[in-house]
Amino acid sequence: MTQAADVLSIAKAEVGYREGRSSNGSYNNHQKYSNEVPGLEWSDYQPWCATFCSWSAMKAGLSNLFPRTASCASGVTWFKDRGRWSAYPAIGAQVFFGPGGGTHTGLVYAYDANYIFSIEGNTNDNGSPEGIGVFLRKRARRDGYVYGYGLPEYSEGVTTADPGLNGRSGFTYASTASDPSGTSSSGTSARTVVVRAGQTLGAIAAAAGISLAALLSVNPGLKSHPDTIHPGDTVTIPATAPTQPPAIPPSSTPPASGSGSNSGSGSGSSSSVPAFPGTPFRYTSGRAPVYSAAVKKWQQQMQARGWSISVDGYYGPASASVALRFQREKGLMPDGVVGPITWRAAWTAPRT
Repeated sequence: MTQAADVLSIAKAEVGYREGRSSNGSYNNHQKYSNEVPGLEWSDYQPWCATFCSWSAMKAGLSNLFPRTASCASGVTWFKDRGRWSAYPAIGAQVFFGPGGGTHTGLVYAYDANYIFSIEGNTNDNGSPEGIGVFLRKRARRDGYVYGYGLPEYSEGVTTADPGLNGRSGFTYASTASDPSGTSSSGTSARTVVVRAGQTLGAIAAAAGISLAALLSVNPGLKSHPDTIHPGDTVTIPATAPTQPPAIPPSSTPPASGSGSNSGSGSGSSSSVPAFPGTPFRYTSGRAPVYSAAVKKWQQQMQARGWSISVDGYYGPASASVALRFQREKGLMPDGVVGPITWRAAWTAPRT
């Protein structure tokens, strides 16, 4: 890969990362990047968009091509002092926003005649300069909020929309260009959804028609705490996912190749899976469990698989504990909530 692709692929892998939360549940700017960049440890719990760019360059082994700073304004000065500044976008450029470029920053992975596409830390779905995580953003090139671009001196040169650099050594002019690491220049390489109360990552993945593993692959920051998403959080959905949730397969779906019967072995055919009841089972501490015939059916199936569980139709702490252990055993989202994926696995997942 080129040096620009190295930086962008590292930054892109962080999309979905979220900063920490205070005891009251609010986001607090605590993140991993400050403590991993020598000299910027002090900036933890501070706005961290510039720190994220410095971290990405450092991880790519290209610290000398970017300013090592937590200050957007200092980053602008660093590029200008080296004659590496432009009013036009470039692939792998560091874009700066706000008056004097001192408000916010990110990394450009693509651009066309009207838009720039960037990877930004400390932002959110609406492009705030004081957000909650790493997001892909699409911004109008001619928006007054866009101040300009720092052009790292990549060994392969810089692909830029700056007509004044056309024909100059070290630069390749292109009116439209895409990320050499593979991110689409259309800005549709991913979309985001806002977590609603009661949702789990497993449920979000099911609604998008993708596997949990696929969802986590574009939300690497959630891998360390996948069972602690909160209402208002945003989750990135891969572009390959359908825009409408797929229907839950009917009970008459033909059995998958190689699947056996469901006579208590835990590896039954998909045709033997009862239709999901539509509402996930979850237990909330301090609230009395609610009876459901669907819960009883799931409990019966889990008991048939050999799990020690009461078949009473109430989804309380004991049932949630069984669901959690079952999810961990099968590599599912360990949230203790029985949604469509965990429900189906109760009939189709092989014993381990």
